[in-house]
Amino acid sequence: MNYEEAIAFLNSRIKFGIRPGTERVAALVEALAHPQHSYPVLHISGTNGKFSVATISTSILGSLGMSVGTYTSPDLGVVRERIALGGQTIGEELFASVLTYLLPYIELVEAARDDQDRLTYFELLTAMAFEAFFDQAVHTAVIETGLGGEYDATNVADARVAVVTNVSLDHIRQFGGDLHKAAWEKAGIAKKDTVVISGIDQEDLYDLIARRAVEKGASQVVRLGREIDVLDRQVAVGGQLISVRGLYGDYDEVFLNMFGKQQARNAALAIAACEAFIGERLSEEALTEALGSVRAPGRIEVLGHNPLIVCDGGHNPAAAEVVKESVREAFAYKKLILIIGMLSEKLIDEVLELWAPVVDSWILTAPESTRAAEPERLESSLRDLRVGDEKVVVVPGVGAALEHAIQNATDEDLVLVFGSFYTVGEARAWLQSQGVLAQA
Repeated sequence: MNYEEAIAFLNSRIKFGIRPGTERVAALVEALAHPQHSYPVLHISGTNGKFSVATISTSILGSLGMSVGTYTSPDLGVVRERIALGGQTIGEELFASVLTYLLPYIELVEAARDDQDRLTYFELLTAMAFEAFFDQAVHTAVIETGLGGEYDATNVADARVAVVTNVSLDHIRQFGGDLHKAAWEKAGIAKKDTVVISGIDQEDLYDLIARRAVEKGASQVVRLGREIDVLDRQVAVGGQLISVRGLYGDYDEVFLNMFGKQQARNAALAIAACEAFIGERLSEEALTEALGSVRAPGRIEVLGHNPLIVCDGGHNPAAAEVVKESVREAFAYKKLILIIGMLSEKLIDEVLELWAPVVDSWILTAPESTRAAEPERLESSLRDLRVGDEKVVVVPGVGAALEHAIQNATDEDLVLVFGSFYTVGEARAWLQSQGVLAQA
């Protein structure tokens, strides 16, 4: 297959939806002789922050001289972004060649299953990542779960270190709003002898995570705010200075090229995870290089200036709260203009309620997805929140929404794109087409 054929083949699997469970992907990796066991794995689950922890961990391990394969989701418009080698998206040729190699094994596995029990889009991408990392002989793999943990396709890997970032309301259809069920599921990535790093604040949920890790045979459970912590942080130009207590000592005033308290916490989780992974204190020089150069596209990312344009793909109440606080802390602006486009299954009312007190002007739009919520759905919710009509405008299309914002903002205002990674991906692509964003 060439690249276009590979994408078409993957897209043909979208119709099979999202199916929790590891049976299908387990059968495929068994046929492939378990490529995911050829390198040690740092596995990350949680509601928010997984991508940031994965990105920071990749940067740290890379600065220590390791070749790292990284598997994350979702992407911002190009599916290859989900599979990276050394922090760089894999090329079209490698992407297509890996899927071509997998084809006979896919056919072998599916021959014993009925027509509706096919490997899903995410399961195929997961197997592709495992095989690509084996093919390129990486020293280690950093793997982010898709949904949950125990029954996530990525859980056919065995974690040397497992990070559970946090647990909050999201994916209502999967967990029914039950945080204990969500925590149990996310802790399921722990295996025998795994070191588990937890960023969970809630006492009852942490206790559940710890018990579940012990049941799984984990060798150690480490908690942010107890064994490890963010000791201090100060806002700095382009990011923040953080001091962190790790597993093997303190790291003082290291510049982190990311904004907000939550990213400082994510950095602390990544530092501890990498310490546990290598079994010793991190090199100060390597850590300084890693945190100073790390980039997390779509996570409180500055896209343009005059007016200042920032994006974040957050899509649940916890993310909205974090981004709201981070934006107010990190940036100076006169008015906050929010471009928001969300998916219909998300907690729309709760997210809008959190933003309502601080937004000066709303631009409601929708990304190009069959799952997108109509802007009128958001508009109705804002009326219920008693947001005045004079503050709200509906603009179909993310690019058009950005154009409207730029035309009506002053250089002192901040335009924030929020609500979905689909929305953020389209915003980045439009800004790139306009020559505003160099890389999208």
